[in-house]
Amino acid sequence: MATTTPADHAAVAYDLTAPFYDALTRHDDYEVFASVLEDLIKRADPPGRRLLDAGCGTGRSSVLFADRGYRVTGFDISSAMIDIARTRHADTGVDFHVHDIRHPAPGDGPYDVVLCMSDIVNYLVDADHLAEAFAALSAVMAPGGVLVFDANTAHGYDLMTEPHVMEDDGLLALLRGRHLDAHGRYRLTMDVFRERSGEPGRWTRDTVEHHQAHHGQDRLAELLDAAGLRLAARHGLHISGTLADTVDETVHTKGLYAAVKPRAV
Repeated sequence: MATTTPADHAAVAYDLTAPFYDALTRHDDYEVFASVLEDLIKRADPPGRRLLDAGCGTGRSSVLFADRGYRVTGFDISSAMIDIARTRHADTGVDFHVHDIRHPAPGDGPYDVVLCMSDIVNYLVDADHLAEAFAALSAVMAPGGVLVFDANTAHGYDLMTEPHVMEDDGLLALLRGRHLDAHGRYRLTMDVFRERSGEPGRWTRDTVEHHQAHHGQDRLAELLDAAGLRLAARHGLHISGTLADTVDETVHTKGLYAAVKPRAV
Protein backbone atom coordinates (compact mmCIF):
# COMPACT_ATOMS: atom_id res chain seq x y z
CA MET A 1 0.00 0.00 0.00
CA ALA A 2 1.37 3.44 -0.93
CA THR A 3 2.27 5.76 1.92
CA THR A 4 0.30 9.00 1.92
CA THR A 5 1.42 12.28 3.43
CA PRO A 6 -1.00 15.07 4.45
CA ALA A 7 -0.81 17.95 1.97
CA ASP A 8 -0.31 20.54 4.73
CA HIS A 9 2.09 18.46 6.83
CA ALA A 10 4.98 20.95 6.92
CA ALA A 11 2.78 23.90 7.91
CA VAL A 12 1.09 21.83 10.63
CA ALA A 13 4.41 20.53 11.99
CA TYR A 14 6.06 23.93 12.21
CA ASP A 15 3.01 25.75 13.52
CA LEU A 16 3.15 23.28 16.42
CA THR A 17 6.95 23.50 16.73
CA ALA A 18 7.18 27.31 16.54
CA PRO A 19 6.74 28.04 20.29
CA PHE A 20 9.85 26.00 21.18
CA TYR A 21 11.79 25.94 17.88
CA ASP A 22 14.41 28.47 18.97
CA ALA A 23 14.91 26.64 22.26
CA LEU A 24 15.48 23.37 20.40
CA THR A 25 18.05 24.99 18.10
CA ARG A 26 19.59 27.38 20.63
CA HIS A 27 22.98 25.67 20.53
CA ASP A 28 23.25 25.71 16.73
CA ASP A 29 25.98 28.16 15.71
CA TYR A 30 24.15 30.16 13.05
CA GLU A 31 27.01 32.64 12.72
CA VAL A 32 29.58 29.98 11.84
CA PHE A 33 27.28 28.22 9.39
CA ALA A 34 26.37 31.55 7.76
CA SER A 35 30.07 31.98 7.01
CA VAL A 36 30.17 28.53 5.38
CA LEU A 37 27.16 29.41 3.23
CA GLU A 38 28.55 32.81 2.30
CA ASP A 39 31.76 31.15 1.14
CA LEU A 40 29.72 28.98 -1.25
CA ILE A 41 27.83 32.05 -2.42
CA LYS A 42 31.00 34.01 -3.12
CA ARG A 43 32.49 31.11 -5.10
CA ALA A 44 29.45 31.19 -7.39
CA ASP A 45 29.96 34.95 -7.95
CA PRO A 46 26.32 36.06 -8.14
CA PRO A 47 25.57 39.41 -9.83
CA GLY A 48 24.22 41.21 -6.77
CA ARG A 49 23.10 40.99 -3.13
CA ARG A 50 19.34 40.48 -3.24
CA LEU A 51 18.76 37.36 -1.16
CA LEU A 52 15.68 35.17 -0.74
CA ASP A 53 15.62 33.03 2.41
CA ALA A 54 13.20 30.27 1.40
CA GLY A 55 11.96 28.54 4.53
CA CYS A 56 13.34 31.20 6.86
CA GLY A 57 11.71 29.89 10.05
CA THR A 58 11.94 32.43 12.86
CA GLY A 59 14.28 34.60 10.81
CA ARG A 60 17.64 34.11 12.51
CA SER A 61 19.51 33.28 9.29
CA SER A 62 17.69 36.06 7.42
CA VAL A 63 18.92 38.67 9.88
CA LEU A 64 22.48 37.35 9.81
CA PHE A 65 22.64 37.86 6.06
CA ALA A 66 21.02 41.28 6.33
CA ASP A 67 23.78 42.17 8.78
CA ARG A 68 26.29 41.01 6.15
CA GLY A 69 24.97 43.53 3.64
CA TYR A 70 22.38 41.51 1.73
CA ARG A 71 18.91 42.84 0.91
CA VAL A 72 16.83 40.00 2.37
CA THR A 73 13.31 38.70 1.83
CA GLY A 74 12.25 35.69 3.88
CA PHE A 75 9.31 33.34 3.68
CA ASP A 76 8.06 30.24 5.42
CA ILE A 77 5.02 27.99 5.03
CA SER A 78 4.32 28.25 8.78
CA SER A 79 2.37 31.34 9.81
CA ALA A 80 3.39 30.76 13.44
CA MET A 81 7.09 30.85 12.53
CA ILE A 82 6.60 34.03 10.48
CA ASP A 83 4.69 35.67 13.34
CA ILE A 84 7.77 35.14 15.53
CA ALA A 85 10.12 36.40 12.79
CA ARG A 86 8.10 39.57 12.25
CA THR A 87 7.84 40.31 15.96
CA ARG A 88 11.43 39.53 16.88
CA HIS A 89 13.06 41.20 13.87
CA ALA A 90 10.68 44.09 13.22
CA ASP A 91 13.46 46.68 13.11
CA THR A 92 15.86 44.83 10.77
CA GLY A 93 14.37 45.77 7.41
CA VAL A 94 13.84 42.11 6.45
CA ASP A 95 10.53 41.50 4.67
CA PHE A 96 8.85 38.30 5.92
CA HIS A 97 6.00 36.42 4.18
CA VAL A 98 3.86 33.33 4.74
CA HIS A 99 4.33 31.40 1.51
CA ASP A 100 4.43 27.94 -0.10
CA ILE A 101 7.76 27.35 -1.81
CA ARG A 102 6.06 25.71 -4.82
CA HIS A 103 4.44 29.01 -5.84
CA PRO A 104 6.09 32.11 -7.38
CA ALA A 105 8.16 33.74 -4.65
CA PRO A 106 7.07 36.98 -2.99
CA GLY A 107 9.06 40.15 -2.58
CA ASP A 108 11.18 42.35 -4.77
CA GLY A 109 13.09 40.00 -7.11
CA PRO A 110 14.83 38.91 -9.17
CA TYR A 111 17.11 37.40 -6.54
CA ASP A 112 20.85 36.97 -6.85
CA VAL A 113 21.01 34.46 -4.00
CA VAL A 114 18.44 31.94 -2.78
CA LEU A 115 18.95 30.00 0.46
CA CYS A 116 16.86 26.89 1.05
CA MET A 117 18.17 25.30 4.25
CA SER A 118 17.13 23.03 7.13
CA ASP A 119 15.85 20.02 5.15
CA ILE A 120 13.28 21.98 3.16
CA VAL A 121 13.82 19.90 0.02
CA ASN A 122 13.19 16.78 2.13
CA TYR A 123 9.86 18.13 3.37
CA LEU A 124 8.79 18.13 -0.29
CA VAL A 125 8.18 14.40 -0.11
CA ASP A 126 6.86 14.03 -3.67
CA ALA A 127 9.39 14.51 -6.45
CA ASP A 128 6.75 16.43 -8.43
CA HIS A 129 6.45 18.94 -5.58
CA LEU A 130 10.22 19.33 -5.39
CA ALA A 131 10.27 19.93 -9.16
CA GLU A 132 7.65 22.65 -8.71
CA ALA A 133 9.72 24.27 -5.96
CA PHE A 134 12.93 24.31 -8.00
CA ALA A 135 11.06 25.75 -10.99
CA ALA A 136 9.43 28.46 -8.85
CA LEU A 137 12.77 29.46 -7.32
CA SER A 138 14.53 29.44 -10.69
CA ALA A 139 11.85 31.73 -12.12
CA VAL A 140 12.70 34.50 -9.64
CA MET A 141 16.49 34.12 -9.81
CA ALA A 142 18.60 36.60 -11.74
CA PRO A 143 20.86 35.25 -14.51
CA GLY A 144 24.05 34.23 -12.73
CA GLY A 145 22.17 33.77 -9.46
CA VAL A 146 22.94 30.93 -7.04
CA LEU A 147 20.69 28.59 -5.08
CA VAL A 148 22.28 27.05 -1.97
CA PHE A 149 20.41 24.24 -0.23
CA ASP A 150 20.93 21.19 1.97
CA ALA A 151 19.44 17.70 1.86
CA ASN A 152 19.56 14.79 4.27
CA THR A 153 21.49 11.69 3.25
CA ALA A 154 20.51 8.05 3.64
CA HIS A 155 23.03 7.83 6.49
CA GLY A 156 21.48 10.82 8.21
CA TYR A 157 18.06 9.16 8.17
CA ASP A 158 19.47 5.88 9.45
CA LEU A 159 21.06 7.67 12.40
CA MET A 160 17.73 9.21 13.36
CA THR A 161 16.03 5.83 13.71
CA GLU A 162 17.78 5.68 17.08
CA PRO A 163 16.05 7.79 19.75
CA HIS A 164 17.64 11.20 20.34
CA VAL A 165 17.13 13.40 23.39
CA MET A 166 17.53 17.19 23.37
CA GLU A 167 17.46 19.24 26.57
CA ASP A 168 17.22 22.94 27.37
CA ASP A 169 16.07 24.88 30.42
CA GLY A 170 12.52 23.77 31.10
CA LEU A 171 12.35 21.69 27.91
CA LEU A 172 12.99 18.05 27.01
CA ALA A 173 12.52 16.64 23.49
CA LEU A 174 12.58 12.99 22.42
CA LEU A 175 13.02 12.39 18.68
CA ARG A 176 12.36 9.03 17.01
CA GLY A 177 12.62 8.39 13.28
CA ARG A 178 11.15 5.64 11.15
CA HIS A 179 11.53 4.60 7.49
CA LEU A 180 8.03 4.30 6.02
CA ASP A 181 8.58 2.63 2.64
CA ALA A 182 11.10 1.64 -0.04
CA HIS A 183 10.74 5.04 -1.78
CA GLY A 184 12.64 6.98 0.88
CA ARG A 185 9.69 8.33 2.85
CA TYR A 186 10.40 8.94 6.49
CA ARG A 187 8.61 10.13 9.62
CA LEU A 188 10.22 11.83 12.59
CA THR A 189 8.08 11.89 15.72
CA MET A 190 9.01 14.53 18.28
CA ASP A 191 7.64 14.45 21.82
CA VAL A 192 8.34 17.74 23.58
CA PHE A 193 7.91 18.18 27.32
CA ARG A 194 7.84 21.74 28.67
CA GLU A 195 7.76 22.82 32.29
CA ARG A 196 4.73 24.97 33.05
CA SER A 197 5.56 28.60 33.75
CA GLY A 198 5.24 29.28 37.46
CA GLU A 199 4.46 25.61 38.23
CA PRO A 200 7.74 23.83 39.02
CA GLY A 201 7.51 20.09 38.53
CA ARG A 202 4.47 20.27 36.23
CA TRP A 203 4.98 19.64 32.53
CA THR A 204 3.03 19.77 29.27
CA ARG A 205 3.55 17.35 26.37
CA ASP A 206 3.31 18.12 22.64
CA THR A 207 3.69 15.46 19.92
CA VAL A 208 4.68 16.63 16.45
CA GLU A 209 5.14 14.51 13.33
CA HIS A 210 7.59 15.64 10.64
CA HIS A 211 7.25 13.92 7.25
CA GLN A 212 10.22 13.88 4.88
CA ALA A 213 11.64 11.91 1.97
CA HIS A 214 15.19 11.12 0.92
CA HIS A 215 16.09 12.57 -2.50
CA GLY A 216 19.29 11.14 -3.94
CA GLN A 217 21.92 13.19 -5.72
CA ASP A 218 20.91 12.01 -9.20
CA ARG A 219 17.31 13.06 -8.60
CA LEU A 220 18.38 16.44 -7.29
CA ALA A 221 20.60 17.05 -10.33
CA GLU A 222 17.83 15.99 -12.75
CA LEU A 223 15.21 18.23 -11.14
CA LEU A 224 17.59 21.19 -11.01
CA ASP A 225 18.41 20.71 -14.70
CA ALA A 226 14.70 20.60 -15.56
CA ALA A 227 14.28 23.92 -13.71
CA GLY A 228 17.05 25.53 -15.75
CA LEU A 229 19.67 25.36 -13.00
CA ARG A 230 23.13 23.78 -13.12
CA LEU A 231 24.46 21.91 -10.11
CA ALA A 232 27.82 23.59 -9.56
CA ALA A 233 29.01 22.22 -6.20
CA ARG A 234 28.17 19.51 -3.70
CA HIS A 235 29.74 18.98 -0.29
CA GLY A 236 29.22 16.32 2.34
CA LEU A 237 28.53 17.50 5.86
CA HIS A 238 30.01 15.39 8.64
CA ILE A 239 28.22 15.08 11.95
CA SER A 240 31.11 17.15 13.37
CA GLY A 241 30.11 20.06 11.11
CA THR A 242 33.08 19.84 8.74
CA LEU A 243 32.63 19.79 4.96
CA ALA A 244 33.97 17.29 2.41
CA ASP A 245 34.48 17.85 -1.32
CA THR A 246 31.92 15.18 -2.29
CA VAL A 247 28.71 13.77 -0.79
CA ASP A 248 28.88 10.18 0.44
CA GLU A 249 25.38 8.94 1.26
CA THR A 250 26.84 6.28 3.58
CA VAL A 251 29.15 8.58 5.56
CA HIS A 252 27.79 12.14 5.65
CA THR A 253 24.63 13.24 7.45
CA LYS A 254 23.76 15.94 4.91
CA GLY A 255 24.70 17.19 1.49
CA LEU A 256 25.23 20.91 0.91
CA TYR A 257 24.61 21.97 -2.70
CA ALA A 258 25.02 25.07 -4.88
CA ALA A 259 23.20 25.45 -8.21
CA VAL A 260 23.55 28.39 -10.58
CA LYS A 261 21.24 29.92 -13.15
CA PRO A 262 23.16 30.43 -16.44
CA ARG A 263 23.88 34.01 -17.35
CA ALA A 264 22.20 35.43 -20.44
CA VAL A 265 24.29 35.10 -23.59
